[in-house]
Amino acid sequence: MKNHEVWRRMPLHRAVLEIILSRPEGITESKLIDLLKKEYGIETTTPELYSVLMKYELSGIITVEHVGKEFLIKLAPQAYTQFSA
Repeated sequence: MKNHEVWRRMPLHRAVLEIILSRPEGITESKLIDLLKKEYGIETTTPELYSVLMKYELSGIITVEHVGKEFLIKLAPQAYTQFSA
């Protein structure tokens, strides 16, 4: 986020969800951070991102797997029906 901006144009949780929905095969944590920066202009901290991911995981919207040194984030199977239209 630029120093002179107080508020983001799009909330972090919304941008994260849009990226995850666009990648049904899953996305790594580092790729998610890159896409947030490139597509939405959002620079986030790791704790801030983890907070969003944890809320989505506890709500049953995503699953998070530890793969190597990173996390693989996927839309949860039960969430496909909720978000498909």
